[in-house]
Amino acid sequence: MQKIAASLRLIRFQNLLIIALTQYFIRFAFTKTFLPFPALSNLEFSLFVFTTILITAAGYIINDIYDVETDLINKKDSLVIGVCFQARTAIIWYFILNIVALFSGAYLAIIIGKPLYSLIFLYCIFFLWRYSKSMKRAFLIGNIHVAILTALVLINTTLFDIIPVVHFPGNESGLMIVKIIFVYALFSFLLTLIREFIKDIEDKEGDVAINSRTLAIVLGSKKTKIIVFCLSFLVVGIVGFWQYFQLQIIFLNSIKLDGEIYESVLIWGTDKYAIIYTAILQIALLFFMLKLSSSKTKTDFYYLSQFCKIIMLLGICSIPFFTYFYLQ
Repeated sequence: MQKIAASLRLIRFQNLLIIALTQYFIRFAFTKTFLPFPALSNLEFSLFVFTTILITAAGYIINDIYDVETDLINKKDSLVIGVCFQARTAIIWYFILNIVALFSGAYLAIIIGKPLYSLIFLYCIFFLWRYSKSMKRAFLIGNIHVAILTALVLINTTLFDIIPVVHFPGNESGLMIVKIIFVYALFSFLLTLIREFIKDIEDKEGDVAINSRTLAIVLGSKKTKIIVFCLSFLVVGIVGFWQYFQLQIIFLNSIKLDGEIYESVLIWGTDKYAIIYTAILQIALLFFMLKLSSSKTKTDFYYLSQFCKIIMLLGICSIPFFTYFYLQ
């Protein structure tokens, strides 16, 4: 039982669950709802999600292998490699997961008629390894790549399940769905970047010990907090723009022409429930910024990092929420 718990901790089971939920939310709230002919069958899409999870799990394993020295300082109580599993065993599982993922990814790319898309999985594997080996110790580049890989969780669903069939008759709404997903990908990119910078502050002590050049070390914790605050304000602005868009659409749907009111169908995510939901999301972001301004200790930054995950999950959960009320 202890080994199972350690394995789940090693591959960050909760994060994998969020990834799977995100991709299934897009599948059933967007693709299956608005497109008569998605590119992947239900079984093939499950294989796509499985492939994403394998690559991500392997990335967490290799990250912990390279991070043993740092984790002895930053996360001594939660160390897995060298305590529950030998590094050799972890490396074997790392290669097994990636090999299976490459074969399944290549298969999916071939069946949708886009064999070059298999290179996306190769890119993810390579940069997760490169990040763990050296990028995470470099200035800024590692943080950006992690944020890009997080955004790819959403973008890849459009590449494999929507874009190959967007030209099919009946799939005209596909391009609009792709645009909406890219907005969510931007949201995920920025939230991940914010969380990465918060983690840099949280892990500063251990990173100094291994001569890392993270943002918190190069610029200092105070300036890093300012950057995080500015990025958070940008996300609040993006959500605010979405709220403005929602209100404009609702207004236009009740416009009076020639003395008569023409009620057209509301566009996705523009009813009163969606506005309330985005308001809650914005309040959560403002609360995060408030807590950030007063954070000083390692514990403070740990809770901010976890709260960032909650905000991201709240944002992703709006996909099925908006679709449900759109269909009512």
